Amino acid sequence: MASIQELVNTAHSIKTTSNELSNMTAAASQSLKQKAAEIGMLVRGSVSGQEAVMAVNIASKSLADAAVSMNALSRICDNTITSLSS
Repeated sequence: MASIQELVNTAHSIKTTSNELSNMTAAASQSLKQKAAEIGMLVRGSVSGQEAVMAVNIASKSLADAAVSMNALSRICDNTITSLSS
């Protein structure tokens, strides 16, 4: 069985990783959103072009949602660490 300190260390590791992934996915989401806007200007009037822009926007939203979820995981890790350390 793992010791409490090992659990705390693991929670810290998960928190660090989730923070890093949250930052990366948020940046990717923003980049996709900007690219979708740029592409949208180029394909104005094209049905298939607008469908592509919508698909990129959906992907951007999915990445933004993932970033939010990873931030929630980070907060859960904080709560877990606090509980284990008490």
